[in-house]
Amino acid sequence: MDDHEDGHRADDREAPDVIADLATRGFIGRPGPTILAATGMGLLAMTLSFAFDSPMLVSMAALFAGILLVLGIRAGDMRYRLTGEGLGRSFRPLLWRYLGLRSREQFFRFSDMRFFRRDRDWSRYRAEEVESVTIGVRRPPFRVVIHDMIDKPSFGAFADVFERLAGQGETFVERRPGFYESVWAILLTALFVAVAVVLIGFFVAGALSPTGVFRLLIVIIPGVIYMVWRVSSARFAARQDDPQGKSEATG
Repeated sequence: MDDHEDGHRADDREAPDVIADLATRGFIGRPGPTILAATGMGLLAMTLSFAFDSPMLVSMAALFAGILLVLGIRAGDMRYRLTGEGLGRSFRPLLWRYLGLRSREQFFRFSDMRFFRRDRDWSRYRAEEVESVTIGVRRPPFRVVIHDMIDKPSFGAFADVFERLAGQGETFVERRPGFYESVWAILLTALFVAVAVVLIGFFVAGALSPTGVFRLLIVIIPGVIYMVWRVSSARFAARQDDPQGKSEATG
């Protein structure tokens, strides 16, 4: 059973009518730790297979089995529902689907939420921009991350309703700027630009090795261009959404 599931079933039953809902896919917690855990489990399984002098194909199968085991438990189908009291979540891991097990249930009251932020980034798996809402809560899993993995228009409508409810007086939850809107993103981008300028100077002077030239042209310059574009577009969008500049002031 999921963290605090029993202690919050009553909240789920007593919640008022659903204002908005969203079906999507994602991780039960933050994606980063889940991916690291999946990688670690895969490497551990492969290492154990080496101890038994298994053929290479068996070792590779063990690697993928370890990764899929963690992802099968921590990733799956999500259904979110918004009420006047908070955010409910039904989570059915991929492994649960194949075993015929029921979904896990959680409910997060607005009073349990510390902050939220909406952000956009370019997906590494889909050639398109992906929007997300990250909600900081005071109990496990401490971060609820909702992605537009299935239906972008439905996600946008759901996120708008959440933002409206979270911004009301009785249920107020602080909205924090997304990463690309923050001062840290500006400073990091400025650092990347400075490094790129220095390396371009070395390139012009002929002081870079062939490997260095390759990294400069294929990795560093495109990465700097991407960061400049992301920061510029994020802050432009923030100014469009907040003409008075309140978001920038808090970032």
